[in-house]
Amino acid sequence: MSYRALDDELNSIVLSPGDVIIESSTGNVGFLVKRERRIDMVHDDMYFWDVKWSDESLVYEFKSFSQFRILEEEYLKISIILDIIKWQSINGGTFEL
Repeated sequence: MSYRALDDELNSIVLSPGDVIIESSTGNVGFLVKRERRIDMVHDDMYFWDVKWSDESLVYEFKSFSQFRILEEEYLKISIILDIIKWQSINGGTFEL
């Protein structure tokens, strides 16, 4: 996949508060709560999502995404493209290659 094709795929995923994400490996369900913008000297603007996981008892499980309550947006989108995380938008969008 070329850089341009990957960039097009990343841009096709529009995340919103209330979207549901599901870890493919564990089945843990998370909800996107809030998007936060941070400024980085190298990468300029970066965005992060506050995630509320449905099963907080698994927060410390090493191989689980649920240990992460904040996910960087581009990393989250790449995880969706690679099918590591399933995504269902509150606006009806999903991602399928």
